[in-house]
Amino acid sequence: MKKFNKFTAILAAGITAASLIVGTATVFADSDVTVVKGVTGGSLAPYFYVGEDDELTGVDIDIVKEVFNRLPQYELQIDIADALQGVISGQYDIAINNYGYTDERAESYYYSYPYKTSFNEYIQRADDEPLTSLEDLADRGYKIELGAGSLTANALEKWNEENPDHQINIVYSNADFQVKYQHIVDGVADVAIDDGPLIDNLLPNFGLEGKLVANAIDEETEDFLFPQNNTYFLFGKNEKGAALREDVNKVLKEMKEDGTLAQIAEKYLGKDTSPDEKYFEETIN
Repeated sequence: MKKFNKFTAILAAGITAASLIVGTATVFADSDVTVVKGVTGGSLAPYFYVGEDDELTGVDIDIVKEVFNRLPQYELQIDIADALQGVISGQYDIAINNYGYTDERAESYYYSYPYKTSFNEYIQRADDEPLTSLEDLADRGYKIELGAGSLTANALEKWNEENPDHQINIVYSNADFQVKYQHIVDGVADVAIDDGPLIDNLLPNFGLEGKLVANAIDEETEDFLFPQNNTYFLFGKNEKGAALREDVNKVLKEMKEDGTLAQIAEKYLGKDTSPDEKYFEETIN
């Protein structure tokens, strides 16, 4: 049986306007196995990032490593590149990028079974009273900066349609996390709603500890914003992608049942974020 522990990271680091880190993680293949080309978008700790040992690591990376460790007919190679474009073009076979589900994306990609469930938090100024609900957010007149078409923007647009007396002030922007969070500090915006584990890494990196805090979102609001808040691997929507998805799904279900998904999540996130068993009965598309 071919082992999957020969991961090496080959990095070329350079600071440019477009990129901070470019890298590749490779599992060297024997001739009697099929090479699977994986792709991840870059650095998004704690999900996928280059560690101090110059190797790709993180929740998503550890999970996909273990998946292919249990599939000896395959050898996995992971590049850092444009994940969605890479898969749809056929250059790569599987996208490993903390992807949630959207109907639009499902038209072009096959989704695996989910491998983790996300949870979100309000990001507010440290001296601000914690928000208690979306109605509270609306009634305070708070501005929230969001990318058009994002899951959060779509959910808040739905809220505004259903709650004409409690309208949320959405400011559409393509600002990255650092700019968006600085806007909250500066009063340009008032709140963000983002992934909890991601926030824990970003605030210290941006030098915003003590200026911004993450406040819990109640379960009812979380369910409204992200009723299906799981993350998935994506495959090309073709015969090859369908076959690979079937093999990966068998292992993901096994990893759910034997507790491996929970163990990896707890290692990085401090809690079990493995999806409910019901999501391992049939694929989402």
